[in-house]
Amino acid sequence: MDHRFRRRKDADLASGSARVSASSAPKSIWLPILGLSLVYSIIATAAFFLISWLVADLEYALSGALAAGVVIGFFAIGILIAEAAGRIRRSWAMPAFLATFVIKVFGVAFVLLNLGLPDWVNRQGFVLAAAISLVAWQVGEVRAFMKARLAIYNEE
Repeated sequence: MDHRFRRRKDADLASGSARVSASSAPKSIWLPILGLSLVYSIIATAAFFLISWLVADLEYALSGALAAGVVIGFFAIGILIAEAAGRIRRSWAMPAFLATFVIKVFGVAFVLLNLGLPDWVNRQGFVLAAAISLVAWQVGEVRAFMKARLAIYNEE
């Protein structure tokens, strides 16, 4: 390192005239949230599948895989809609995310109540795996939101 540059940098720091660079926020927080949530949910689903196949049977495990697929699909769609809305206008991302969340809750309820499940589905395995996948997804989502907040508002 050049001594002149080091002395100038030290002098700037001592005088308080050094520039502080702003934290650069990621272009989009939604895709990293999607990625981390997927990882958490897929790990939980794989664990459920393997354990239930060994303890119960393949039908129980496949019922759980179907439930996890429904949960992952519905939640991923919401995040992708928020991403698309945020690309149009940043302030639209969170309202779009919340609106799709409400629509998804009623949509899943409507589909399950009106269309039902195939005959081969074990209902207990379906509900248990849906709950496990949902909790894992939410944990991933919260962790990703926390990481995004740190990137934008790093207070250290």
